[in-house]
Amino acid sequence: MSTEECVWREHVVRRLRQRDRKECENFKEIIVQNNRLIDHVAQLKSDNLKLSVENEQLRNAVSTGGSGSNVAITTLEKKLLAQQEELTDLHKRKGENSQMIVDLNLKVEQQKKLIAEKEHSLYEQQTVNNRLRAEVQLLHSSLDELKKLNTTLLDEHTALQLAFSSLEDKMRSVQDENRCLLERLMRYKSKDADKLNEENESIIRKRSAKLKRDLEDAVREPNSPISQTVPSIPHNNSAGQFVGNPVSDDEFDEASINGAMEALGLDDEEYISARFSAGEAIHDTVRNSAMSMDTLKAAGYLGQPNPTKILMKFEAHENESHAVRWSPVERLVATGGADRKVKLWDIGKGGNEPRAVLSGSSAGINSVDFDSTGAYILGTSNDYGARVWTVMDSRLRVSIYLKYR
Repeated sequence: MSTEECVWREHVVRRLRQRDRKECENFKEIIVQNNRLIDHVAQLKSDNLKLSVENEQLRNAVSTGGSGSNVAITTLEKKLLAQQEELTDLHKRKGENSQMIVDLNLKVEQQKKLIAEKEHSLYEQQTVNNRLRAEVQLLHSSLDELKKLNTTLLDEHTALQLAFSSLEDKMRSVQDENRCLLERLMRYKSKDADKLNEENESIIRKRSAKLKRDLEDAVREPNSPISQTVPSIPHNNSAGQFVGNPVSDDEFDEASINGAMEALGLDDEEYISARFSAGEAIHDTVRNSAMSMDTLKAAGYLGQPNPTKILMKFEAHENESHAVRWSPVERLVATGGADRKVKLWDIGKGGNEPRAVLSGSSAGINSVDFDSTGAYILGTSNDYGARVWTVMDSRLRVSIYLKYR
């Protein structure tokens, strides 16, 4: 700052000198002329003093006598009058010059006031300039910091982009791996389902064979408990053609069904399976041996290929019910409907009890299914989604969306 202050002072001194030089040039001739007049007046005063002395001397000489000196005296008096006139003219000019000097002094004072105001404004401008320079320095420093910060942010952005690219690659690899695992899981599930279907088919075949053997044994024994508990219905000898009024499910009461189940040693599940599997077996037996209606009723076959009696009815969903599935391991039924919910029901002898409501779908459920262990349940919906819940805690585990183009 000391160097800048010295430069500023030199600049101010230089400007003041230029101003003085410029303002004095207009009055330089007047000042020189005034000085000359002052010198001329002083010289005239000295000449007048000399003439006065000579005049006194001449007067003294005249008083003593002499005619030749009168001409010299007259000449000197004329000369003195001329000098006095010239002196008067010089005094007049001196007065004019003095008035001009006074006017110039007033102008000089005004110019000094103007110079003082300019200097004050210059000082203020210099102060503002110094403040602005300080602000500029601060802005330069902040700009440098921002540039450094921008560079740091660019480096971080580049690093984050690299990290994001690597994470995207990892995510793609994980998605590919997940897709492969899902495909393997679906293959395993399909294998388990095929195996479970084969096991169910083998169990059904075994039960059908056992039921067929039991029915054949019951047919061979005329005094069996089954033939005694069920009334006989007339029939003709032609295979598969019954005579008389057919027996409906309403006429065949629950006590008769329970008696037949106890006689055959079947529980509820075996009885339900036997009713669907007994159709073909009884048709073959009736076709070969013309069995009586008593034996058909004892076997649980009520004279029709499909069941007609509703054992249980309940409202599962608010709207339509689209899907239903039995659990492979317990008395549990899963239903899916248009209300976007999958519901689990405990089915017993006395009726049904709701166990859980599985939510999470954004569209109506169109199919449900259990896994082979009965621990998971799969539901598909109309929003191209498939979801997996756990039966134990009724929590949504997996959501898969398939978009078709």
